[in-house]
Amino acid sequence: MKFLGVLLLLLLLLLPLSVQAATLSGFISDQSNGESLPYATVMLKGQGTPIGALSNVDGYYAIQGVPADIPYVLTISYIGYISFQDTLTFRAGETRRLDVQLKPEPITVEEIVVEGKREEEEQRIQPGFVEVETAKIREMPAIGETDILRSLHLLPGIQAASDISAGLYIRGGGPDQTLILLDQMPLYNPSHAFGFFSTFNPDAIRDMSLHKGAYPAKYGGRLGSVLDVHNKDGNRKGFDASGGVSLIAARLTLEGPTPKGSWMVSGRRTYIDPLLSFIRDEDTDVPTYYFYDLNAKLNQDFSENDKVQISGYLGRDDLSFDIGEDAFFGIRWGNTAFLGKWTHVFSPALFGNFVVAGSDYASKIELNLLDTPILLSNSISDFTIKGDVDWFAARDHAISGGFLATHYNFEFNQEFNLDDQFDLRLNPNLLSAYVQDHWQPGSATDIRLGVRSSYFSAGNRFHVEPRLSMSYRRGNWRWKAAGGSYHQYLQLVTTELFSGGDYWVPLDETVEPGRSWQGVVGVEWEPSERYQATVEAYYTDMANLVVLDNRVAADVEGTTVEEAFVSGGTGYATGVEVFLQRRTGRLTGWIGYTLGWTRRTFAEFNQGKTFPPKYDRRHDVSFVSNYRLGRWSFGANYIYGTGQAFTPASARYTLRSPALRHRGGAAADLVLPSDRNSARLLPYQRLDLSVKMRFRPFEVNGEFYVQVFNVFSRRNEWFVIFDATDPDVVKMLPIVPTLGINFDF
Repeated sequence: MKFLGVLLLLLLLLLPLSVQAATLSGFISDQSNGESLPYATVMLKGQGTPIGALSNVDGYYAIQGVPADIPYVLTISYIGYISFQDTLTFRAGETRRLDVQLKPEPITVEEIVVEGKREEEEQRIQPGFVEVETAKIREMPAIGETDILRSLHLLPGIQAASDISAGLYIRGGGPDQTLILLDQMPLYNPSHAFGFFSTFNPDAIRDMSLHKGAYPAKYGGRLGSVLDVHNKDGNRKGFDASGGVSLIAARLTLEGPTPKGSWMVSGRRTYIDPLLSFIRDEDTDVPTYYFYDLNAKLNQDFSENDKVQISGYLGRDDLSFDIGEDAFFGIRWGNTAFLGKWTHVFSPALFGNFVVAGSDYASKIELNLLDTPILLSNSISDFTIKGDVDWFAARDHAISGGFLATHYNFEFNQEFNLDDQFDLRLNPNLLSAYVQDHWQPGSATDIRLGVRSSYFSAGNRFHVEPRLSMSYRRGNWRWKAAGGSYHQYLQLVTTELFSGGDYWVPLDETVEPGRSWQGVVGVEWEPSERYQATVEAYYTDMANLVVLDNRVAADVEGTTVEEAFVSGGTGYATGVEVFLQRRTGRLTGWIGYTLGWTRRTFAEFNQGKTFPPKYDRRHDVSFVSNYRLGRWSFGANYIYGTGQAFTPASARYTLRSPALRHRGGAAADLVLPSDRNSARLLPYQRLDLSVKMRFRPFEVNGEFYVQVFNVFSRRNEWFVIFDATDPDVVKMLPIVPTLGINFDF
């Protein structure tokens, strides 16, 4: 903590004094519904160098040190909105509050006109940052319905394990190396239908941002990346309803105003269970399955400086299958999360958020074979108190800091025939604090310097993690670089087949927490608002990695992480990403390409030799396009990727029992594995198409869509199962057509 205090003192000494200068501050929101607009650009142009600021995630901005008695032109802009302009003059020492509502920019027949300036957006400051608009995601072809996590797989540097996986494998990291937040609430398994869909209802999402690597000091607890998703606050101007019906599920979102705030409720449920019941009879065994999720949020303004928010999430998946008279399989998993947030403006230059939150994930797998019950249960719950403060200290310094205190409850239990095999119960605490300074030494230069410290009670682990990012703009070009240190105290054990069987455990005192060093450099070229090109290179060095030890005998009882995992692994991930975008006009879309390597080394695995994990891909290419023609919209996605790594068989052998020699011997045919993941499946290829038509019956905005997943029905290879005679290659999904209706009124 002393290190944080010294850094904060040094930052304070850098700040210029501006006693007689004025201050401008306020909130920026959407005029149509009152939603806050994060990362909006605020610019004062007068004599000399323009003075700029960037609104925070709650839409709040502040500009300190504005010289008095000089006329300024204030411009506030945001992508997709008409810019706000006004002429202002400030008195010496004046503090002025100006809340601004921006009007959405209409989409014309010819093209989408974008007025907002992008020079000061978060993605300009931080390499590897992506802010994805839900409107663009809705235009992409999908399976059944729009899905946020599956859409991210089309970005460079992000892969999926399979066609039915919503997991994120980002820049060579596993799915547990990505922190996933919903309104600041962590979600530990954000998936439905065995990973086929994510838990994020697209109708309820306001915006989301992704740090693919080298993320800033505000976040912590993962080795790789951060996905930060925010639900809608609710329409402050009037009642609004939206939803849709597909072949798989139905969803409905309602929102509206309160006297001094807003509310939002959104729900989704599959109706596949009555269809399965219709199919089920004495001769046809089919499982019973359904999933649902519910989002809710309430916002209330107690004054112009005090806002309170209460939000929650509930989601469940439930499957049961009577395989026969003596066999049964059942699995149930889901997330529950809640949050209470108080937002307070202490002064025009000091803004704070204080949060009380909780999250719970639980999964339970029950299997009964020949009257032998098998149970696998896992739960992880946390209770968190956190605070974040933004101090707009001067025209060229914006300092932020905060703290986090989390108490965890972990339970992992494995039973075979009612006997405990593995019973792990831990209740660690995590304490974190951070401070960072966003310094603009010139109009073309941004420097973000920060540090985060963490203490994890299991093993008394204490770590200090420095973070740094820089960007420099000249003309249409911008150069960026970032780096930092990161630690992870939780471990996900994944089957990579279906996410309902995944489970979390903390790394206790017997195992060192994972550690990574990340570095990213990039260059960005923006010749116009229509076109943008980005090239980024990254390198991540990893240590203290762990994997599940599959060699542990089934009847061995264990109570520590060291007994269940192989630890002490090292690894790296490196690559180059190319991203070309056309952002406006009838035709929009992008081309993404990734050249990447990722490797792991464990002394106890693969004879100590380095090997690629399953999700290592040398080449990954994606084409995404959408063409608008009046009421019609046509979308297409194409993906090509190097085949996944797998472990081939190097030989086949037979074992015979000498005791049964007179009867010909009892033989077992086995295969001898080669080096771990030393072979590749065939390359992955897929083309998706969609056609959408907008219509307006009875004053309701409607949209009918037809989508085709995997148009050429190419059965891409998933994994290989070896038996005594021939290997069996398990295939992914064939062609999947679907249709549905979306509505909004």
